[in-house]
Amino acid sequence: MKKVKNKDKFIEHFINLKTPYLIGLSFVGWFILLLILATAGQTPPYKSTAIEIGNFKIAWYAIFIMTGILFGVILAVYEAKFVDINKTHLLDGAMYAIILSILGARLYYVIFDPDKANNYRNIGDVFNIAGGGMAIHGAIITAIIFVIIYSKIKKMNVFALADLLAPGLLIGQIVGRWGNFMNQEAHGGPIKEGTYNILKNIIPKFIMENMNIGGTYYHPTFLYEGLWNLVGLIIILIVRRKRLLKVGDLIGYYLIWYGLGRGLLIEPFRTDPLYIGALKVNILFSIVLFAVGGASYLVVKNILRRDLPYYLDLVNENKEKLKNEKS
Repeated sequence: MKKVKNKDKFIEHFINLKTPYLIGLSFVGWFILLLILATAGQTPPYKSTAIEIGNFKIAWYAIFIMTGILFGVILAVYEAKFVDINKTHLLDGAMYAIILSILGARLYYVIFDPDKANNYRNIGDVFNIAGGGMAIHGAIITAIIFVIIYSKIKKMNVFALADLLAPGLLIGQIVGRWGNFMNQEAHGGPIKEGTYNILKNIIPKFIMENMNIGGTYYHPTFLYEGLWNLVGLIIILIVRRKRLLKVGDLIGYYLIWYGLGRGLLIEPFRTDPLYIGALKVNILFSIVLFAVGGASYLVVKNILRRDLPYYLDLVNENKEKLKNEKS
């Protein structure tokens, strides 16, 4: 009897959430197809250019970055109706946010590049994104500032809008990091022989071999960060379906999760060129700005805005409204 009831619950669960599952499976399928297209018929190192016609080139880096952004936007658009966010405003805002975040990522890199004198001789060099050099920290900071300002202009619920941003950021980072893989960049230091013997039995061969640069194997920190963010994404997608988090909490938990993972687990492996004195900028910013900032935000928000509903309650309320409107 219990088996029948459990089976019925599973079927009901899948029926209720079939659209999110289909969206998720589509994301995974498209990502796998991209990875196959990027690596098929080649031996490492893989070509970093996807399309090349004369002087016109499209890099795999750009394709993976834009795919991650697109996935994040699609998920946000789907969820918008459940948190009472206008889809038109959301799409308009996403367009501006993407452009500004790319600029923010570039400016962050330029500001903390220790070799400014040689790398940026004019304003064109500063904004030469195609030449390489962007930092996700600048994109995140820019996106959050934009959400705050845009929500005021459009009279949107800033906390609900931020909740839509959190899983989208994680998705964008998970997929976008494969652009670094294709460029053989954002990797860690050399892998010691004992560690290599362990990793080669865990990590797929095509990844390990592409991290063989000039005869030396380097830590695939892009993969470490991607897996950390994947775990964070799964946790967020699960807990927001439980009566645990209030509206606006997701962005705080994202900042803590990403800040701790990037600052304590990922960045120490990386050969990062951005420094303040002898200290790596990204370790400092990841821990202080994101982890500490996220924790402080959650504390202050839940003291000043105790009236905010639970995320699940808001979703259920809007689902009921949509159901009534259809009937």
